[in-house]
Amino acid sequence: MKNILNIASHDLRKCGSSVVAIITIMGLCIIPCLYAWFNIFSNWAPYESAATGRISVAVANEDEGASAIGITVNVGEKIVGGLEANNDIGWVFVDSSDEAIEGVKAGDYYAALVIPKDFSSGVLSFIGGDLTNPKLEYYENEKKNAIAPKITGKAKTAVQEEVNATFVETLAAYVSDAVSIADATGFSTQDVFSDLSERIALLSDRLDNCLVMLDAADSLSDAAESLLTVSGTLTDSAGGAVKSEKKVLDSASGIATEDDSEYTKMTESVGKVSDRNKSRLNDLKSKLTPAVDDRDKYNDFVANDLDFQKKSVAEMIKANNTASDSLKKLGLNTLAGKFEELNTDLNAIAEKLDMLEPATDENWAEMQQNVRDIQDIITGKSGASDKTDAISDSLKKDDLATLDKKLKNALRDTKTSISNMQDSLDGMGGLLAQMGKIFGKYNGSLGKLEGNMGSTRSDIISMRRGLDVLAALMGKVAGSEDLNNADRVLSENTDRFAAYLASPVRMNTNVIYPINEYGSAMAPFYTVLAQWVGALLTAVLIKVKVKKRKDLIKPNLIERYFGRYGLYMMIGLAQALIVSLGDLLYVDIQCLHPVRFVLAACMNGLCFTMINYALVFALDNIGLGLGVIILVLQVAGSGGTYPVEVLPNIFKALYPVMPFRYSMDAMRECIGGMYGHTYINCLLTLGLFMIVAVLLGLLLYKPAFMINRLITESKQKSDIML
Repeated sequence: MKNILNIASHDLRKCGSSVVAIITIMGLCIIPCLYAWFNIFSNWAPYESAATGRISVAVANEDEGASAIGITVNVGEKIVGGLEANNDIGWVFVDSSDEAIEGVKAGDYYAALVIPKDFSSGVLSFIGGDLTNPKLEYYENEKKNAIAPKITGKAKTAVQEEVNATFVETLAAYVSDAVSIADATGFSTQDVFSDLSERIALLSDRLDNCLVMLDAADSLSDAAESLLTVSGTLTDSAGGAVKSEKKVLDSASGIATEDDSEYTKMTESVGKVSDRNKSRLNDLKSKLTPAVDDRDKYNDFVANDLDFQKKSVAEMIKANNTASDSLKKLGLNTLAGKFEELNTDLNAIAEKLDMLEPATDENWAEMQQNVRDIQDIITGKSGASDKTDAISDSLKKDDLATLDKKLKNALRDTKTSISNMQDSLDGMGGLLAQMGKIFGKYNGSLGKLEGNMGSTRSDIISMRRGLDVLAALMGKVAGSEDLNNADRVLSENTDRFAAYLASPVRMNTNVIYPINEYGSAMAPFYTVLAQWVGALLTAVLIKVKVKKRKDLIKPNLIERYFGRYGLYMMIGLAQALIVSLGDLLYVDIQCLHPVRFVLAACMNGLCFTMINYALVFALDNIGLGLGVIILVLQVAGSGGTYPVEVLPNIFKALYPVMPFRYSMDAMRECIGGMYGHTYINCLLTLGLFMIVAVLLGLLLYKPAFMINRLITESKQKSDIML
């Protein structure tokens, strides 16, 4: 130990005795640090708008615009307008495609975007039914810079987003205009279906009167003719509404065919109301479960979900009332009563939801009780959930079968009377127009009342049954919640509808261990690289051999090894302190644990100087070459810039034994945040590298002595090498 301290103190005195030595030591401590700082600065924010905005990309708009169904757009101009407001890229707007392409070839622009003449026509092709994918021409110069094409990829993304937004805006405008025209003309989807239901029901009532008139046809034939004339007038009046809903009536006429699929839709609509009740009650229950004991989650529910849940409960009550009324008309009073019982619970839930308000210290207990009350109404014995299950069971068993049977019998009764009307449904108002014709035939039949009274009465009874079914069907469609929602979205929330079409799925990104600047993320790599370079330069400029002196008492190999390493250690620690404190105070990188960051840098300095010192001590010139090779391998394969998973297999194999890996991981823990024992494990691994380096340095010294001597003599013979 005495000789080790003697050698170390002697080295320090020698360093201070020479100006050149002082300058050299200072250079070893500072120059590698400058390398780290400058590289961190240069990579501080290369992908932010302030930097990428200097990357020039040419834009040439040759779009001539297009028109369809009264809509005129020039998508190219909209793209240019959007790009002018986009600062992510340095957009340069030129006059022609030739100028843009030539600029890319000459290196004036990194890329170019050309909007062709027929681009707007392609965007609007969906309106005409001839779908054409519009194409943008994009040119990029990959020769000019390796990274620039990756950055200009932002240009393609920005343009694509602008085109998508324009397309959705055009589609939304088309829908909005259609809805606006309908509103301006007094057209309402709900009103049309409701009016059809009312008129058909009224027509059915009139047919009942016709039956009474037919029973007294001998004395009241003239009155019967008048009544049928009135019915014909009602039919003509209803025709105007039917014209606007041709497709619905076409579908309704199909229920009189041999195919039973249409009446099944009627029964399924009742089941859908029940399924929707169950789904929405489960949704409300799931939203309230975390809110009952957590005030923050409760307040989040009140702020974000309460209004929606109130509206959802109100819509369920309305749908249940409609279902109940329809079922009563069909004679299914028991099933209708179950919907009414469910509405009793839903009204109680609505009252409790109205009592909910943001929780404070004073009212939190009251709000909790309200939430529990709602949960009890939903999940309690014979609660809302049980009632929805009971309705579902009924629909799956007797009630649904009864409804199907009634509908089927009614439709089959109607089939004979309305079969002659089916062909005329292709025209506007075909169903009611055909009814008018039948009424006309009935007028003629009354003239021959004595001969065909029986057949006429039978036809009217069959028609009345069919009209009852149609009235129920129209009423169900008119009260459909889906129709309400679709009509509301198209008429009231056009912008929201367009936004949904543009981006139906959104990604919620949660950053674990966020790092604010790209430069801070790169700091571990450049700091560790600078420390290794500093350690390697120290091994090049500072001798490892100790000269014999009188004050040294026969130093052995270990004493000479650790005695001279004392100087290396102090230089490595000086480099570590300067570079790490410079990262924190001068470069101002993000660092959550600055003290541990400095400690990690000091451990790096000790480890790197020990490895390079051991290589040079044992192998001399060969050791210097190995230090450079190890540096190159670690720069390429330690995962400092690219993830190791994307590197060739040789780097993946060497990755576990690269000191850079553990040095960078320790610093990353300090910058982004600690996880478990990662930090201390990395420092212990660096300590293990130091132990291995000491053993190799001491064990290889004597076996490699003769080889080093021969290499030195060969270098001296060349007269050109140090």
